[in-house]
Amino acid sequence: MEETNLGEGTKKTHYVTEIASESLEDLEENVTSVVLNNEVPQGRHLGLFSTVNLFVSRIIGGGIYAVPSSVFINCGGNIPLFLSVWIIAAIIAFIGMSIFLELGAALPRSGGRKNFLEVMFNRPWMMTTVMLCSFSILTCFAISPAIILGKYILYALGYDAHFVNEESYASNYIAIISVIVIVLMHGLSLNHGILIQNFLGIIKFVIILIMCGTGTYVILFYENGNIGTGVSSVNTLNYFGFESTVSTASIATAFIQCFYCFAGWDTVHNVTSEIKNPTRTLKLAGPLSLLIALICYLLLNIAYVKVLSYDEIQTAGPLIGSVLFTKLLGESIGGKFIIISIILSAGSNLFVTIYGVSRMNQEVFREGLFPFSTALARNWPFTAPLPSLVVCGFVSCFWLSIIPNTGPAFDYVVSFEGYGNQIILLFVAIGLLFRKKCLQSHDSTVVAPKIGIVIFVIFSFYLSIAPFIGKQAENSLTSLPPYPISALLLFLLSFLYWLFTFKVFPFVFGYTLKKKVVIQEDGLEVFQWSKKKYI
Repeated sequence: MEETNLGEGTKKTHYVTEIASESLEDLEENVTSVVLNNEVPQGRHLGLFSTVNLFVSRIIGGGIYAVPSSVFINCGGNIPLFLSVWIIAAIIAFIGMSIFLELGAALPRSGGRKNFLEVMFNRPWMMTTVMLCSFSILTCFAISPAIILGKYILYALGYDAHFVNEESYASNYIAIISVIVIVLMHGLSLNHGILIQNFLGIIKFVIILIMCGTGTYVILFYENGNIGTGVSSVNTLNYFGFESTVSTASIATAFIQCFYCFAGWDTVHNVTSEIKNPTRTLKLAGPLSLLIALICYLLLNIAYVKVLSYDEIQTAGPLIGSVLFTKLLGESIGGKFIIISIILSAGSNLFVTIYGVSRMNQEVFREGLFPFSTALARNWPFTAPLPSLVVCGFVSCFWLSIIPNTGPAFDYVVSFEGYGNQIILLFVAIGLLFRKKCLQSHDSTVVAPKIGIVIFVIFSFYLSIAPFIGKQAENSLTSLPPYPISALLLFLLSFLYWLFTFKVFPFVFGYTLKKKVVIQEDGLEVFQWSKKKYI
């Protein structure tokens, strides 16, 4: 019998658990019962405020200043439809949060959806784990918040919207520099990275107050560019009319983009192992943060459609936020101070996005499924997972360097991220609905309402198929297929990686796989795989 290591170890490691089997069937039964320790070397250092900050900073980022223009165009310029899409997306987000709170209470460990799905869908052996890990690595980028940050920095320097959105790659380069700086901040000092993140979070709450105040002011006093004396109706747009055609595909895209703006209620579960008393903290922080986001979004979206015309919204593109505040408060205040506030808000969102993605990367690399996984999972050189952060930074910078700088390209990225996320959320909800018996060995103090789960499944299924019905959304990335096809192709690649690694190659070359739990020098547990070949 011959053994060959698939992954490399570090000098200061030792094996604490070894699972071996003479048959693949026995190996499958044994390996699936082995799990890694819930605790991580970083320790539980995130309290209630830090967790609320993670939620709010992740949910309320640059998206609300950039995405509404695309959502409005996809809704044909119809105001009731536009606002209804936002409200429905918020309701579905609250239902999704209750689903994740139940699963998170049962499985309080970093990794979120990965942990939930691999418990509820544990057959075929390793398929769920490998597919989710592969898809996570292929999409472990922070592109959209970086693009928003880059565009608003360029706009703050005095360049007009057309130049920023269509003519210059400078915003992409600024986004790349921002990603690199944040990766280094989080990677070289865990404490300082969290300190800066929390400081930006405090600024974010101030900005939220400004946004809510602006929306309230517009609703009560703004009328045709003048301050009124009471509540005025929406008057810059045809309230019930359509300015452009809509289709099933365009409405689905609008929902996906709105849902993207509420994203963050699920990704915080990626860092559960670093949260103090995670079940109680998440139960308090999650709903509160989502409620704050809903109030903020509704007020600001009403301000958009009341102050700006259809043509202004369409021309503004991702810069709609700055156009609104400039028109309301003038060039000196709205054009500078508010833009700086938006930059800080987008920067805060980028900070927590990279932080969350890097923790998810670390959980993926702990599975030992990819080359250099052991080294990439390490907390090195200090207490932060710099290698996992670098992977996020590299993938983000790669895509930022090749995608166009046009407004439609940004819409493509948002839709692509949102669609892939929606597919995963669909299977999480299906799992809780039909595979709940798999969680019987895990106690949960939270129970999501069954009717809510059913509604979430129906809504997610609609968003999964609707982009293929009717006129497709515009795709300016001519080198890539439409965003739903791109996302599904990545899922297919992830499936093929599992199929060849765990089925085809072992059968063809006559070996089974052996899994070991390894403790690294800082106490982090990782899996390591080796081949057990039969002569």
